[in-house]
Amino acid sequence: MDMITNLLGSLTVEMRAIIGVAALLLVLVILIGLTSLVIRFRNSVILWLFVLAAFLAYTMLMPVETESLASQAHPESEYAAAVDRFEREKARNAEPLNPLCPSQLLTHGQKTDRVVVLFHGVSSCPQAFVDFAPILFEEGANVLIVRMPQNGFADRATDALKNLTAEQLREMGDVSVDIAAGLGEEVVVVGISAGGTVAAWAGQNRPEVDRVVLLAPFFGLANFGPQINLALMRAMLVLPHFSIWKDPVLREQFEGMPHAYQRQSTRATGEIMRLGLAVYRQAEETAPAAKQAAIVTNAADTAVDNSITQLLADAWAAHGMDVVRYEFPASDELGHELIDPLEPGANPELTYPLILQMIDDPSTAQRVQ
Repeated sequence: MDMITNLLGSLTVEMRAIIGVAALLLVLVILIGLTSLVIRFRNSVILWLFVLAAFLAYTMLMPVETESLASQAHPESEYAAAVDRFEREKARNAEPLNPLCPSQLLTHGQKTDRVVVLFHGVSSCPQAFVDFAPILFEEGANVLIVRMPQNGFADRATDALKNLTAEQLREMGDVSVDIAAGLGEEVVVVGISAGGTVAAWAGQNRPEVDRVVLLAPFFGLANFGPQINLALMRAMLVLPHFSIWKDPVLREQFEGMPHAYQRQSTRATGEIMRLGLAVYRQAEETAPAAKQAAIVTNAADTAVDNSITQLLADAWAAHGMDVVRYEFPASDELGHELIDPLEPGANPELTYPLILQMIDDPSTAQRVQ
């Protein structure tokens, strides 16, 4: 069993997607076989190939609604009002939370020169910033660490991610910036992975944001490119939801990190990609609201498609936004997670100084084309 666990655990996102496609083809073969018991085998093959072709055409052409993801801003201007709103939002828990996972506010008791908003990735929670957030606080910033909707529940084997929507993520971005506006004069929004998608949305939509820092942002699955990712997104939005165990062998017995879920979700993945599509559509038409963007990618990343991230960066730069880009080389052998010290492949000694530099003054960081 250890050998199987190690093998499955080493699979990239691309490999898992290929296995998923193979499983669907196996289902197709079974359906053809069952149908051929009623009609001729040749007719059964034609029928199901037609159904498959129609579905593939639908996933390529299906309209994806993003108009509902426009900002609904109600920014706070006073420190006390911002803190009160944070407490009210924190109390809105649909289920019991993992004690490591509530939203957090590290405050100096007054509005500071800078506030930093931190968004974690999907299936994780604010505990991902356990070592990073105190550094920002000690440097004088107020720090707002936001729990993503449907994340951080006490049941780590939950399938709650199936309920995550792009609209919930949009609201998370809006409310977080609303609160941050009352906590600091300069607003910096930082997001990792799916949190980077929300940070990008905030940078595109909210003029209160001075700088966004995107860390390995998730706009598509690694190595598939824009067009195939669009088809995969549509498929995940229309097909039945699947919860995917991070360890298919150990399943709920898989310990992993104490603050992270044991499962991922196809529906949640599709909804995060829908928010990312909304950001890109907006960026093609209008200039981003934020003044500056710092984008950090990882050449060794097997989870996200960096080429789509660069398309967004190009769109922002074309509007005149100051976009600073940095990529950790593959030789650094980093995992997807650049923040959480417990995540496999993390190297805070390497990543934290660069990320802190991007938050403080991206112009002094190395630029990549």
